[in-house]
Amino acid sequence: MTYSLPPLSWLRAFEAAARLGNFTRAAEELLLTPAAVSYQVRQLEKKLGFPLFDRVHRELVLTRLGQTYLPSVEKAFSDLSIATVSVFGERDRQPVRFRCLNSFGHLWMIPRLKAFQDAFPDIELQMISAAWAETLQPDLFDIDIRFGDGSWTDGHVEFLLNDPIVPVCHSDLALGTKERDLTALAKAVRLDIMGVIDTWESFFRAFGHPVPQRTGLQVDQTLSALELAALGHGHALVLQSLAQPYLDAGRLVISSSRKIKSRHSYHLVTSGPRQALGQDAAAFCEWLITELGRTGGK
Repeated sequence: MTYSLPPLSWLRAFEAAARLGNFTRAAEELLLTPAAVSYQVRQLEKKLGFPLFDRVHRELVLTRLGQTYLPSVEKAFSDLSIATVSVFGERDRQPVRFRCLNSFGHLWMIPRLKAFQDAFPDIELQMISAAWAETLQPDLFDIDIRFGDGSWTDGHVEFLLNDPIVPVCHSDLALGTKERDLTALAKAVRLDIMGVIDTWESFFRAFGHPVPQRTGLQVDQTLSALELAALGHGHALVLQSLAQPYLDAGRLVISSSRKIKSRHSYHLVTSGPRQALGQDAAAFCEWLITELGRTGGK
């Protein structure tokens, strides 16, 4: 897209001169000479084809067109300033940027963020969601909360949590006794999450039961599997910490008292040792580790 704009330096000179009332004070703010500010304003007027100021002695008085133009210029610089701070933070204090999988972010992290903000009101966080565990980019993230086997080589890896995997369903689909639940599960509609290592096949094999054929939908996100299960579309096999909000709300129940140990775990991945992080990032990591330990995955 092509923008019909004068140079931003000319617009900045116009805005400062209009706000401060003369070129001398504008020059002091912009770290320029008064002659340079005057020249930039004249160049802007020349490009626009209309005068923006009436020069009255040593003071500047906006023309009618200048008065009309100024609010839009001020808003443009204000919007740029807000956007810059929002994305990159203040120069003297950067926000802590962390990335996590969508499921962990929505079901574990977001319900706890207020507690962090209450404990650390001066620390600004930026949460970036991801669908899959990808390579850490140090220029984009301070911290990556990653789920896998911990064998990554693109950063410093620290174990966080190993979470059991449980089958869940809508209460209308609840099964019978433990002696019968595997047989009932084998006959039930089951939702599969693509790309996970701990599948229904793993679950049945762990208890010496023949692996049944697939019977339900396949989805690419744990969130999708949980929502489908909560709507009665079948049984989902998920990490207990991610199912817990649904269990607590009564939207899901445990299908079977049997659970399996996940072969993957949550890890903290940073560009260097946690002790080398900035003060705010280190505080966030300490809070995260403490909170995970307190909840035990719940």
